[in-house]
Amino acid sequence: MTAAALSVSAIIAAIAIGYFWRVNIGMVSIAFAFFIGHFLVGMPPQEIVTGWPLNLFFMLLAMTFLFGIARVNGTLGLIARKVVRATGGRRKLIPPAFFVMSGVLAALGAGNIAICALVLPIAMTLSSKQHISPLLMATMVIAGANAGGLSPIAPTGIIGVTLSEEIGLENIGLNIFYKQVIGQALLATLIYFFLKGHRLENCPSGPEEESEPFTRTHKITVMVFLLVVSAILFGRWDIGLTAFSGAVILLLLRASDEKSALDTVPWSTIILVCGVGMLVRVAESAGGIEIMAHLLNTFMNEKTAGPIMAVIGGILSIVSSASGVVMPTLIPAVPEIVSEIGGDATRIISAIILGAHLVTNSPISTLGALAVASAGEGIDRERLFKNLLLFALVGLLYAALIVYVGIV
Repeated sequence: MTAAALSVSAIIAAIAIGYFWRVNIGMVSIAFAFFIGHFLVGMPPQEIVTGWPLNLFFMLLAMTFLFGIARVNGTLGLIARKVVRATGGRRKLIPPAFFVMSGVLAALGAGNIAICALVLPIAMTLSSKQHISPLLMATMVIAGANAGGLSPIAPTGIIGVTLSEEIGLENIGLNIFYKQVIGQALLATLIYFFLKGHRLENCPSGPEEESEPFTRTHKITVMVFLLVVSAILFGRWDIGLTAFSGAVILLLLRASDEKSALDTVPWSTIILVCGVGMLVRVAESAGGIEIMAHLLNTFMNEKTAGPIMAVIGGILSIVSSASGVVMPTLIPAVPEIVSEIGGDATRIISAIILGAHLVTNSPISTLGALAVASAGEGIDRERLFKNLLLFALVGLLYAALIVYVGIV
């Protein structure tokens, strides 16, 4: 077996070992990355270590620390209770409300990653407090953020438009956007009913809870959060650096105890996500990801090109970045695919983008990782990890189906 094939097998094995032996998948992945990268591929240890996704690590650490402060001082819990009261205690409205809110904010230019980083901690806290399925809340936020994230003025939408223009396709931004909205909205609806969101009973607040006020600490925390959000959304400041700066300001203002906030950082989850990312980088260097894509390419024809490219995009996105890896890798190959087997280039590009973003709730991808990292008290992170991964795999089949039948 070649190093490329072994690298792909190692990713599968790491997930299986973590799943059945209850060992942190990230730690297993780091060990596999070393043995395969160094002894089979010939990568020096320094190069293997640079595969650690530093930007993702820093963003996860910064955001979970910042929201840890808000969790410790009670701000997140208070906001969550006020969100529930805003719906009149009708818990069945909460998941759809988060879908719409995430989609609108992402479409205005914030993008899916920034919105998930900002909204998921609140959504997951609300999940704990109101006994709503954390899987339901996570998927609603992620689906909404992805629905809006392909707006022509959002970062991911800009990437899609730019890459398409580079291969000669003009003015397809709105086409990609509305197909993404349809695909994500339909998926969110199916998940909402599958997880029985429509059966959530009302939970009206009592009068003493209705008048619960914001304390000085809560107000300071909210004010700093608004500054952080504004800097990220409108100033386009770096998520990780901005979040750390906000956390430092809150600590200096005595809004929380530093040690208590650090204790909320989900280190095991961060190691899991980044460790798998390191192994994926080794697999890319070994040619394993290319083998996976090439194998699927051999089964394509004009009718199946769209669904298969959606699956390929989804498989790559499960273990990497949709906008940072999948789109820049696959979209430039579309003209060659069309020249060999025929088909509509715009439809194939839409399929790639749709497939890549219908599986981003994978916990070894950025948005799914943020969901697991944001899980609050009482949420079984290991179970959430497994369920998000399962939903991502189901998303592959869903993407292929809706592209094949022409829904999008």
